[in-house]
Amino acid sequence: MTSIQGGGEDGAGDTATLADRARLVVLSAPISQREFADRVGMDPTALSKALRGNRRLRDHEVAAIAQVGRVSQRYLRTGEGKAPVARGGTGGGQAVRRRADAVDADLRRAQILEATARLIARRGFHKVRVSDIARACGTSTGTVHYHFPTKDDALRSALVFYAERFHTRLEEEFKTADSTVEKLRRLIEVQLPTTEEDADEWSVWVQSWNEAVLDPTLREGQRSVYARWRQIVVDLLRTCQREGMAEGADAEAMAGRFTSMVDGLAIQVLAGTGDMDAARMRELLLDAFEPYITLR
Repeated sequence: MTSIQGGGEDGAGDTATLADRARLVVLSAPISQREFADRVGMDPTALSKALRGNRRLRDHEVAAIAQVGRVSQRYLRTGEGKAPVARGGTGGGQAVRRRADAVDADLRRAQILEATARLIARRGFHKVRVSDIARACGTSTGTVHYHFPTKDDALRSALVFYAERFHTRLEEEFKTADSTVEKLRRLIEVQLPTTEEDADEWSVWVQSWNEAVLDPTLREGQRSVYARWRQIVVDLLRTCQREGMAEGADAEAMAGRFTSMVDGLAIQVLAGTGDMDAARMRELLLDAFEPYITLR
């Protein structure tokens, strides 16, 4: 698929212009932005980025937005033609403005959260200042404090940000897996720190552990995120048992050993310990459920 940059009929021009018109279409629709994203087949985060002008819309996405928003593609690309009309109640113009203010706040918070998570991952929790976050977002320190009153709030939110990113990737992988065993293989692949974004995710996770050791107020959020991930492993193992594998094995115990291996191996990869790398980590995890479940 090609990408639309806004402007003229040929797609050349200013990305922000297309983003502004797409944003107006979304705001004018009588549904939430998340539901709009579902209807056009886009990830909500991807749509938010596109509406901010931080992500290019592809041809099929422009077509879908036009269809759901009941405008022409020509309007989205050039601004020519009938503009969207607010639907779903009286006081349309004021309603759109109120929704615009709410969406602006949501988009700003998402932007700050994404920048905060990345800065914590790459610089370290204690080295990131509020002014660094504000500079990265092009906003004021007051705005950052409004959304995240303390640095602990920022760390909690960064952990949830990367946890949701992980679960989104995992759900996408599971959709195309043709067996429970294949899902276990995909689960391992998603855990491997093979890209810069993967390393960011693991960095925040490890830092949250470190801070939770010293600050009990951070432990509940960390436990909640970890419990969700561990339950996925337990559920997969119990499904394997229903399918005739790992009979008589303790699924909870196997999940505990596996998640501990994942955490320990990932830390070794990130820290450059010995000869541990992502490929070696994969090999060790593929044998994690032997002799009960064979993943090779």
